[in-house]
Amino acid sequence: MKQPSTFLTATAAAVALSFQAGLATATDYFFSLTSGNSITDGQRLRLNNSIPIISPGATASPHNPSDHFSRIYVNESLPAATTLYVVPTNPHPPPVPGYYGLSGQEGVPDAYRLIQSYRPQDYAPGQFRYDQWDLKPSPAGTGEKVLLRYGSDPLGEWRWIAVREVSSQGGFEKWVPWWVKPTSANVANLTSWEYVVVDLELVLAKGPVNSLAPGGIQE
Repeated sequence: MKQPSTFLTATAAAVALSFQAGLATATDYFFSLTSGNSITDGQRLRLNNSIPIISPGATASPHNPSDHFSRIYVNESLPAATTLYVVPTNPHPPPVPGYYGLSGQEGVPDAYRLIQSYRPQDYAPGQFRYDQWDLKPSPAGTGEKVLLRYGSDPLGEWRWIAVREVSSQGGFEKWVPWWVKPTSANVANLTSWEYVVVDLELVLAKGPVNSLAPGGIQE
């Protein structure tokens, strides 16, 4: 009974080593919101240790230095539809790759929350979508910004919104990205939420990871 477990552990370790080796020469990005309101516009997303929510989000100043920016590695040798990998900014990350994806666990039709996960296999089919990200060059054409979409959307029906959430402990406010297609099936949910329409970009990371620096980056 120990042999399969040993095999799986070795496989996970090999995947992790390969992934970490790729990060050494990779181009990294951060998530950044545009439009919305004064809190969301131009804000890079953080994983807030002070707020017990697994989604990256935008928060008002002042920021907790331990709330690190959500850092992304993109394998740019792949086609446009691709995977966004988590770049660990805290010591001792799990020994497997992490992914940024869209969660359908809230059960809202045609609405998915942006989250990160190291265990996509724990989700029911279709409840964690992470391998069909569509990266579109920013109209500015600088190469430092990429518009982020997911899957096929030939009619342009899907959009990004940022939903205001308040933690049950401490009352901390956070604006969390959701990828939604407004329909009659989710109109009741959308009208009950406080949200703003935004866009979500990837912006080039220009400093190395430093787990002790504010935001987890040496800038």
